[in-house]
Amino acid sequence: MKRVLPLLFITLISFQPMAQTVADQRCAAFGKGMNLSNWLEAPWQTNWPTATGYTKADLELMKVAGIQSIRLPVCFAHIIDTVAPYYIDTNHLVFARIDSVIKWTAELQMNLIIDNHHEWTLSDSRWRNNLERFGHLWSVLASRYKYLDPEHYSFELLNEPPIFFALDSLNIIFNDAIDSIRQHTTTHSIIVSPNNGSWGRAFTTTYIPLADSNLIYTWHCYDPLNFTHQGFSWATPSFPTGMAFSSSTNWMESWLYDGINEINHWRDTFNKPIFLGEFGVGEHADDESRCQWISFMGHYLDSANINWFYWDWRWDFTMFHSHVISADSVLSCFSHALHLYGDTLISTSTPEIKMSAGDIQFYPTLISKGTTCVIKTEGVPQFNVKVFDCAGRLMLQQKFNQPEGRLPLYLEKGMYFVQITAGEQSVVKKLISD
Repeated sequence: MKRVLPLLFITLISFQPMAQTVADQRCAAFGKGMNLSNWLEAPWQTNWPTATGYTKADLELMKVAGIQSIRLPVCFAHIIDTVAPYYIDTNHLVFARIDSVIKWTAELQMNLIIDNHHEWTLSDSRWRNNLERFGHLWSVLASRYKYLDPEHYSFELLNEPPIFFALDSLNIIFNDAIDSIRQHTTTHSIIVSPNNGSWGRAFTTTYIPLADSNLIYTWHCYDPLNFTHQGFSWATPSFPTGMAFSSSTNWMESWLYDGINEINHWRDTFNKPIFLGEFGVGEHADDESRCQWISFMGHYLDSANINWFYWDWRWDFTMFHSHVISADSVLSCFSHALHLYGDTLISTSTPEIKMSAGDIQFYPTLISKGTTCVIKTEGVPQFNVKVFDCAGRLMLQQKFNQPEGRLPLYLEKGMYFVQITAGEQSVVKKLISD
């Protein structure tokens, strides 16, 4: 007995759950969040930054709905000089607006992410011209906001890093910015994401977490883009209306599943905190399709225990009838899926998860006209391939009767989706033709 007890004690210790890091705890505290969109990140507006884009009353209504955290997108690139020494006018009105949001969130006991949003010219040929400028911005911001309680205020380095920007170069920029922040504060959590526009597919196992131990990771989900962004004139490319989303098996649903599989796999592999920083479905989709999409997303977020920030409150992706903000006006499927206004019922229906992206090899995904792509399946003797353009039009279809196929592609420049189907299983891969 005396010999068994120590062994049992050691065994019990070895199976204790891994302690949460500070970053884990802060990511978990985000809960349900909202982006303050179409305001401080929109310098094209007249009289930007407008004084009434959002008010404390808006945040009070959000809190009534159950929102716990705010993400504040700001176009800092618009107010920092493009030549050394990269002067930033800290008396600019945009800082007064940020300070107002800081005051509101403190009074309402909400969390806040200060997000550095778009207008950074980052490409493989020009990124070094922005390295010092980017780091200087974050040095100024960290110095200005280091007084904020790190338990409730976080910094997001860059919204949606470019799709065609090399990850190695992005990591250099991010590590330099992290060093700049850490000279002023070592306690605040910093939010990062890989390239490819923060899409879930950027989180493959080849994306290795950065070295700083107080980082939180984020991704965005608008998959499939031609459904969620249909009818918006500002979208690039512009997608026509009429695209539906249903619970039946189709390439759009497979595209959504595929990105989520990548997130789950990456989180399980590296055990890092991650949250959904943006997601939404535009108001030009039909109501039934919007409900199907948000119901799937809500179920996934529940089952994976992932916190989120919806985009947006009252504009293009609104969840309210006629843009009227109230508990009576919210679309019931949104309220149920996202557990707003006291709706705590968890859906019992489980969406079928399709074949994992790891079960199928497809390469290359960046092609020129005439490139032959290779498709390999694991233990699947037959499969079908369909290629769609961004508008959902079928460009090519071919069936293979062996577990490996070669597909010559003569596609014009643009982005395409390749659906690979084997029996009832289906995945979608993104394809770029240059």
